[in-house]
Amino acid sequence: MNLRAVDEPGRVTSGALAVLVHLMFFSLLVFGVSWQKRIAGPVVVDLWQDLPEPVNKVSPPPEPPKPAPPKPEPPRPAPLPPMPAPEVKKEPVAPLPPAPKVEAPKPSAADIELKEKLRKQKEEDEAARREEEKKAEAERREKQEKAELEKRRLEEEQKKAEAERLEEKKKAELEKRRLEEEQKKAEAERLEEKKKAELEKRRLEEEQKKAELEKRRLEEEQKKAELEKRRIEEERKQRAAAVERERQQQEVVRKQREVEETKRRAEAAARAAHQKLIDDWKARIEAKIKNRVVVPQNMEGNPEARFEVVLLPGGDVLSANLKKSSGNPAYDEAVGRAIMVAQPLPVPAETELFQDSFRELTLVFRPKD
Repeated sequence: MNLRAVDEPGRVTSGALAVLVHLMFFSLLVFGVSWQKRIAGPVVVDLWQDLPEPVNKVSPPPEPPKPAPPKPEPPRPAPLPPMPAPEVKKEPVAPLPPAPKVEAPKPSAADIELKEKLRKQKEEDEAARREEEKKAEAERREKQEKAELEKRRLEEEQKKAEAERLEEKKKAELEKRRLEEEQKKAEAERLEEKKKAELEKRRLEEEQKKAELEKRRLEEEQKKAELEKRRIEEERKQRAAAVERERQQQEVVRKQREVEETKRRAEAAARAAHQKLIDDWKARIEAKIKNRVVVPQNMEGNPEARFEVVLLPGGDVLSANLKKSSGNPAYDEAVGRAIMVAQPLPVPAETELFQDSFRELTLVFRPKD
């Protein structure tokens, strides 16, 4: 805190009054001496033990020490110099004939009263000066205390505002985290519901397929029963044509077996083609991801990292979870990053093929494959 000198109020006025009083006192002294002079007759000389002391000008209190040089202030007017005391010129006294000894007169009552007035005036001036100094010092201390209290108040307000700001920031962060947790929870519930719906759909489709197969089996059995019944009836009615009917029946059975074998082979070929199509799409997906895998330099051996990947139509990655680690966290992280960078992944446009075989994929990666 910078301390500045406090200007005393009435400093110039008190100095002017002090000079005026001095002039009046000296005028009284001169007048008191000169009115007693006589033109003729013996000269009477007043002997003074000591002259009355002039009242000194009230000097301003010394400025308190300043810890740091303040900004330059305009120069103050210099105090008026004290008026020099007028010299009393003594007139030359002509030598007189010796006169009888005259005792020195005692000081008159007016002179004693004048000296008493001068002394009292000096004491009053000194008391006034001290009172002004005390008042200025009290004002300075009061201003300093007020400034310190104001500084403390501002610091407390600043600390309080900073604490409130930090509290608001903390509340906002907690609210943000809560909303993020709720959003994550809602997203997880939505995915879980979607997964359950897909599983239920698959279960219904499997049951429908089983029902269709069972219906076909029953139809086949019914057909076989009808044929057997006809055979028996024909055999009973036409014993003579038994051999021919037997031959025809065997031919029918053979042809039926051939048809069933052809159907099984066609189904096996279709399944093989379907699996080959799936393997081709998987190979394209793995190739695109492997091209973006940055294998760590310290990789040893050919470990296997297995990821469970959930895809959306169009090839976007919904999630990629590490199911089996390769033992090298850096390689696992590199594969995970490559999966996310490689999206959209190549997937078939057929909805049924995508839902059956590419909705959820298990991908295996080895650094040296």
